[in-house]
Amino acid sequence: MHRLRRVPRLLPGTGRAAAIGGVTGKSSSLAATGGRWALTVAALLLAAIVTLAAYYMLVPTDFDGFGILGFIALTFPLHLLAVAIVAAALGLLTWRCGAALSTTGFAFVAVLTAIIALWPSVAVWQRVRQLGVSLSLREYSANSLQPNSSGPLPERSVVYRTGPDGTGLQLDVWRAESVGGDTLHPAVVRVHGGAWRHGDRSDLGRWDRWLNQLGYEVFDIEYRLTPPERWRDQVGDVKCALGWVVAHSAEYRIDPTRLAVMGHSAGAHLAMLAAYSMGDRQLPPSCDTLAVPIRAVVNLYGPVDLLLGYEDSGSLAFAQDALRQFIGGSPAEFPERYRAASPVSHVGADTPPTITLLGESDRIVNTNQAGILDAALARAGVYHESYLLPATDHGFDFNWGGFGTQIARAKLEHFLRQHL
Repeated sequence: MHRLRRVPRLLPGTGRAAAIGGVTGKSSSLAATGGRWALTVAALLLAAIVTLAAYYMLVPTDFDGFGILGFIALTFPLHLLAVAIVAAALGLLTWRCGAALSTTGFAFVAVLTAIIALWPSVAVWQRVRQLGVSLSLREYSANSLQPNSSGPLPERSVVYRTGPDGTGLQLDVWRAESVGGDTLHPAVVRVHGGAWRHGDRSDLGRWDRWLNQLGYEVFDIEYRLTPPERWRDQVGDVKCALGWVVAHSAEYRIDPTRLAVMGHSAGAHLAMLAAYSMGDRQLPPSCDTLAVPIRAVVNLYGPVDLLLGYEDSGSLAFAQDALRQFIGGSPAEFPERYRAASPVSHVGADTPPTITLLGESDRIVNTNQAGILDAALARAGVYHESYLLPATDHGFDFNWGGFGTQIARAKLEHFLRQHL
């Protein structure tokens, strides 16, 4: 006699729920595994990026390649503390999940990012005692979130030169604040950078507004860009703009005897070249104008010896390509052009007072350039000031609140008050 086996009765839907529960458990496990792998990949990728940034901070080269990571880190160092905090938080999260590799990666990122965020600031703060400048964390915080970047302002624009083909070159007029009575104001003509082939007028507009607040009229100019070769054209355009400013001095209530020229990078090179070679027939204005006396020159990270600059830049391929386009070839092809287009070749007893600010970690313009200019100005008996800023890169004033920019503003204010 067979015994009947009792089969447990299942409540409706129980079997299906169990099956679904099994699938759900596997899916959750797969999702968790996928999430861990995603965090691991993110940690390793972030670690690689931060390592590259640290390398290119210490070895300032390759401006047009991965070196841009070093530029960002040196220009906005304290911003990296946010990355360190996020990495630390993610490391804590992965540690609680038992993801050892991710935890290690995020911990590495947090520590290294904190170091490279603080190192430039500490280096600059140690130097300010020698420079006699006060720095402000509040100033950094208030002005570093929005980069010093703008562009042409049509409502301010005036044509200063019309070429034979009808093409006009323009400048933006920035009027001084607190204009009162019949007082004539000093003026600053500002020349943008961009490796002689990029950039535009008013591209670092916060400089213009700052100069206005100090009581200076500002004329922010454009010039013809390469290609083709422009080694005569560009400096001729700067001289033409200077002549236009003097010709319109009564209209803008400018004292034509109190004129400074200021430039950045390639624009600094053109500013120095125009001021130093004023009256030189080899480098004439690009329009019909007389020589303009310049009272002061501001050189922000500009090259002064193009022959040397062709060989000693930290970003050699970038610099050589820009110089070949500007000059029309290499130094081997056109050595005389390189000499004629080098501001240091025109230094003499009549050279106007000059202030130079250059980062010690500039990955385009070698600090040798500042030394060469200092020596030439000293031999000519010309008043000059030169400041090498530690842990500071090319274009440091892109961060308007940055410590390098704070130093530059303090030194420029004193220099311009003294000479304008």
